[in-house]
Amino acid sequence: MESVISIPQHWNNPAYIFGQRTEQGEIIGMKYYAPDTYLGRQYGEGWRYVMLPDKNQEDEEHQDEGKVKLLTPEQLKTLLQAEIDYYSRQLEHMKFQLRTMPVTVATTESTAHNEAPTQPHKKTWESPPTLESFIDAAQVILKQISQHPDFVTLEYQPDLTITDAQTALSYLNDELDQQSAAIVKGSD
Repeated sequence: MESVISIPQHWNNPAYIFGQRTEQGEIIGMKYYAPDTYLGRQYGEGWRYVMLPDKNQEDEEHQDEGKVKLLTPEQLKTLLQAEIDYYSRQLEHMKFQLRTMPVTVATTESTAHNEAPTQPHKKTWESPPTLESFIDAAQVILKQISQHPDFVTLEYQPDLTITDAQTALSYLNDELDQQSAAIVKGSD
């Protein structure tokens, strides 16, 4: 069943919708200050939007409807393409994990032959994983190392830190993204 939101007829309709992407972030909530309420008299009648500037953070911002700025079509296209690229890399990484997962297969023949099952066979990948999937995996491993209790209690002061390694991987990933964008742009 599809969800339906009903707005009282004496309220103005909102100009924006849930999930819409704006310059201030994605709209994750809305509230209406009616003119006959304390909030409406104090702050003015109208819609207020709850914005999530960064989906990886818990901080949210509240914006008056008049201050919400939509992304231009070019900005929205760039943002969506970056998300598609990110999730494509994540998908490739998960496919890589599936392909490299050891798979054992045991078969038995007719008991009339009294043969033991064949030895398990390990499956290998058909094509090598992408560099992006290795970078993503390395980022995950570095994060797990930095949060591991043994590492946290270790009084280790190297010249290069785990954060330095994470930054280097981010730079490498950015370089790959720029190279991919240049290739795509060149093929247009």
